Amino acid sequence: MTNTQKTATHWYPASVAEKRPSAWWYWGRAVYVSRRDYWKITKIFLAVGIPLGAIGVLFRVPMAFRGAVALAEIGLLLLAYSLFGLYRMYGHPGVKYVRRLVNLGGVKGNVTVADLHIGTYRHAFLLSDVLPEAKIKTVDCWNVEGESPEEAVADVRDLEVPPKSNPRIESYRAEHFNVPLPDGSCEAVCFGFGTHEIPTGGPREKLFSEAIRVLKPRGKVLLFEHGWDAHNYVIFGPVIHHVTKRQDWDKFLRERFDEVKYARSTQAVDLFAGTRRS
Repeated sequence: MTNTQKTATHWYPASVAEKRPSAWWYWGRAVYVSRRDYWKITKIFLAVGIPLGAIGVLFRVPMAFRGAVALAEIGLLLLAYSLFGLYRMYGHPGVKYVRRLVNLGGVKGNVTVADLHIGTYRHAFLLSDVLPEAKIKTVDCWNVEGESPEEAVADVRDLEVPPKSNPRIESYRAEHFNVPLPDGSCEAVCFGFGTHEIPTGGPREKLFSEAIRVLKPRGKVLLFEHGWDAHNYVIFGPVIHHVTKRQDWDKFLRERFDEVKYARSTQAVDLFAGTRRS
């Protein structure tokens, strides 16, 4: 099924259903959807750096000029590290933390995995890589009424269509957070980047209840998300404040699953695995 929302015009190329997007494409999209945040941060640096540099030149204040140069250098260094951090999350190294997550949950073999997301099929491809015998049921669960407070979510949804390139990946669409999969049909359910965009106070709780429903007894829940910490702050900037904290995810999962485990990847990604209660 395809996204039904009206799409905007983008200069970044959209995916093609019959061809798997490359790791470079996913990294480029991550940079593209972050462009507004990069510009906001750049404006702050310019607002401080330009007057400081002007004072240094016009009034011959060496310290002010050196401060402007230092500020520019810091800005470029932060930009470079941000781009590098996004590459480690969304580029070729991303498969490493998905593999570690699957191992954390003990998921392997000829299993069926429900990939519940908000409009990106990257997770389904990575799961198919680390679980070569698995069937992946990838479900677009974005059913929130109105516009997302994050414009990046709309961009992500505009740019990627449900895949048709892998016979082991089947695409579905949830309606009002009702997952269109049978009861007890999956050995594992995976939530990835963007799950924090599902609001609490109803929608998120409903979606996780659906995850429990489609899991087999003692089935596994897997979750990987951005943390709210210094490392992610350097990569994403102030926008990281709106994500769900690691402690809140831990509490949320422990209220619903047994044997909840946590690990932290070197790519600044929080990893959780739990077991459906009998």
